[in-house]
Amino acid sequence: MSEIYPSELSTDDLLPTSSRFAVASVNGAVGKGVRAKIGFERGTLVARFTGILSNRVLQHTLQVSPDTHLHDPYFVGMMTHSCSPNCVLDMHRLEIWSLSDVAPGELLTIDYAVTEDVLFRQFPCHCGSSRCRKWITGRRERINEAGLAYLAGLASRKVRSIASRTRWGAR
Repeated sequence: MSEIYPSELSTDDLLPTSSRFAVASVNGAVGKGVRAKIGFERGTLVARFTGILSNRVLQHTLQVSPDTHLHDPYFVGMMTHSCSPNCVLDMHRLEIWSLSDVAPGELLTIDYAVTEDVLFRQFPCHCGSSRCRKWITGRRERINEAGLAYLAGLASRKVRSIASRTRWGAR
C-alpha cells in the first residue's frame, strides 16, 4: 500500500505513495514539506491521509473536532502553510482536495488557520501570496505578543521605506 506511512497505518489504497509524492526538505526556514510528483487538476482528490488520534495539540497534528486531533508526522502533517493554498483538507473524510491546478514538483499547501482553532505555535508567514497575512494564528485565537511585535516591526519598516522613497523621489 503506502510507502510513506508506516505499515501499521497503511490501511487504504488511496493513501499517498512515493510514486506520487515526496516528503522532503523545503528550505532552512520551513523544514519539510510535501511535493507532488504528478499533476493534479483543480477540484480533484489528491490523496487520503491517516494518523493517530490524540486529545493534545502537537506539532504535525490537525484538528478533527474541538477536542480531537490527528497526529500525522509522515504526510499531511508535513504540508506547508500558504495564505493562498492550493489544497484544502476534508477532516471528516480525511481527504486532501486541490483548490487549484498543482504541477509536478509543486509544494502542496494548506491554510493552517482553516484547519486549527489554536495552533501548536503561531509564526511569521513568508508565503509570498498577495493575500499573505504575515502572522499565522489558529482561527479562534488572537495574535500573541510576539506576533503583535512582529507586525508592528513590519509596519514600521514599511513606513520608513515609503518615507525614504518619497524623499528621494521628490528631488
